[in-house]
Amino acid sequence: MTVEAPAQVGTWHSPVLWIRGRHAPIAAGSTVFTASRGTLALPLMFGAATVIEMVVLHLLIPWLWLSALVAAASVVSLVLLASSVALARVHPHVLSSEALVLRTSGTVVATVDRATIVSARVRRRYGVVAPTLDGGRLALPNQDGTTVDIELARAAEVVVPALLQRWRASGTARSFSVQVDDPAALVAALTRSDSETGAARRRSVVANSKTTSASTVIPAPAQMGEV
Repeated sequence: MTVEAPAQVGTWHSPVLWIRGRHAPIAAGSTVFTASRGTLALPLMFGAATVIEMVVLHLLIPWLWLSALVAAASVVSLVLLASSVALARVHPHVLSSEALVLRTSGTVVATVDRATIVSARVRRRYGVVAPTLDGGRLALPNQDGTTVDIELARAAEVVVPALLQRWRASGTARSFSVQVDDPAALVAALTRSDSETGAARRRSVVANSKTTSASTVIPAPAQMGEV
């Protein structure tokens, strides 16, 4: 399977796209499925705590140079926090005619061949809130868990990213639980192609059956005897 992977936007370019309300470029005919709902609560809490810390330390530290150094470090941490949030938001899941590309924190976790998708249904799972590969099931949740279950006919390669290389997990999965903002739309998009393909096959079978019947009823001119 040859799939055109969605473009990857760098850490420093992501906030610009986020502010403009855009996502990373995707191939023509592809559809994005975001998973951003409810993901700003924790970053906003950390951001507010950092700002409060900056003010308090500025008042408590008597040395101006040290106060400026601490403030600069706090500003850098805020920029990094905003960039990490933007990185995840401008890199949503992408569905093309050939594959479903699943991502978390801006990183491609799995590329699923659409021909291997057996079923997709809306199902809410609240138990897992971090990317996890366990027992052949890959979970890509947010703080509210996952909203869609996808089953495959054969396993797909997956890589779960982590801050440190030794914490990263890789393997295969035949079941996927993912979080998307519009689970019904994703399920409809994944199952629509199957139903349309089945209908096209049925129409082809009927057409071929009619053609065969007609050729049986009307003999070829070479096979007709003289009267």
